[in-house]
Amino acid sequence: MADPISALLHLQHRAREAATADELAFVMVNETHAMTPYRQGALWLEGKGVAALSGVSAPERGAPFGQWLDHVCRVLAGATAGGPPTRIDPGTLSERYRTEWSEWLPDYGLWLPLSAPDGRRLGAVLLARDDEWGDSDIQFLAELAHAYGHALAYYLKAGEATAWRPTRMTWIVGALAVAVVAAIPVPLTVLAPAEMVAAHPAVVRAPLDGVIDRFHVAPNAPVAEGAPLFDLDPTTLVGKLEVAEKTRATAEAEYRLSSQQAVFDPQAKSKLSVLSGRMEERAAEADYLRGLLQRIRVKAPRAGIAVLDDPSDWIGRPVAIGERVMSVADERDTEIEAWLAVGDAVDLAPGMKVTMFLNADPLHPARAALRFAGYEALGRPDGTVAYRLRAVLADDGTDKPRLGLKGTARVEAGRVALGYWVLRRPLAAARHFVGF
Repeated sequence: MADPISALLHLQHRAREAATADELAFVMVNETHAMTPYRQGALWLEGKGVAALSGVSAPERGAPFGQWLDHVCRVLAGATAGGPPTRIDPGTLSERYRTEWSEWLPDYGLWLPLSAPDGRRLGAVLLARDDEWGDSDIQFLAELAHAYGHALAYYLKAGEATAWRPTRMTWIVGALAVAVVAAIPVPLTVLAPAEMVAAHPAVVRAPLDGVIDRFHVAPNAPVAEGAPLFDLDPTTLVGKLEVAEKTRATAEAEYRLSSQQAVFDPQAKSKLSVLSGRMEERAAEADYLRGLLQRIRVKAPRAGIAVLDDPSDWIGRPVAIGERVMSVADERDTEIEAWLAVGDAVDLAPGMKVTMFLNADPLHPARAALRFAGYEALGRPDGTVAYRLRAVLADDGTDKPRLGLKGTARVEAGRVALGYWVLRRPLAAARHFVGF
């Protein structure tokens, strides 16, 4: 066996040179073997449990051995109360731990309490071996435990110093800082999907009841003023006109016949006024149907581009007089139409700033001013419900974005406190969930 005095000095030197608390714990349970042999060693700390075991890199606190050893160390710490080193064997324990001692540890153990310079108990080192502990071993280990306690107290004190704990004043200052930050005014903004729509479109409606027969223009195609757009089916009107023409010819024949008879028959002369009115009525009806036939071809009221859905969806569809079929608009005469979700609805007023980030050109947003915001949420084709917003583009001398471009609109609804801005949506969700 090595000289115990040399081993003691070496281990004290190793304890002072330990860079971390984990390295010091490794020295305690493993390198103490250089002073006196043992089979198992363990470091137990107050309030933390088993911190190190000999022969393993880190103890498993949830393992059966670790749990049993932690209970035993608690009992021994309470029994010794931080006194001198104490010999431990199964006979010194209660029946609860005595039966399991032989399963985990050798027969002879030594309990080495560790204390700080101020007398505060830090824990203990438990050593176990198959031979009885001698008095000389205990004396040297007691001196070594004294050095271990001083070194361990240093690391535990350093850990407490680095673990910052807020004071009452810290809490007060932090609360005031949070209140000040929460009161900082920030712009309240909401986002909504948006699209460039025609600002002043010329709406083209059905001039009379009928069925769409054909289109002369394609969607988004440029058209000139007076160019044909679409035709209604003339079949019904042609049939009515033929009947009206024949009815008018019959009325004219009756009138001529009565005119000839009126020369000799006074009674026939009295019918001339009735037959004349009937003839004029039939002529007016035929002229009216002829005028309707001239209106079945709808022409563009102005130059622009044709804005309509798929023409194949319209062909063969019956339309009523005044029903909107399509529109003609200027490609650059546009404004922003956005749909604000019900959950994002805030108080909006005309003139609020609107910025649209185009999907096709996100680096050059379009600036606008809110023109109106709908008061009633409307259903959309995608099944959602939203409020319609319209915004007029700013006249900055550049060309307006073309018709049909899509993107995201950001609406600035005034300024609110930062705390309200952060908590607005969570509070609304919580209120919806709780129900009041």
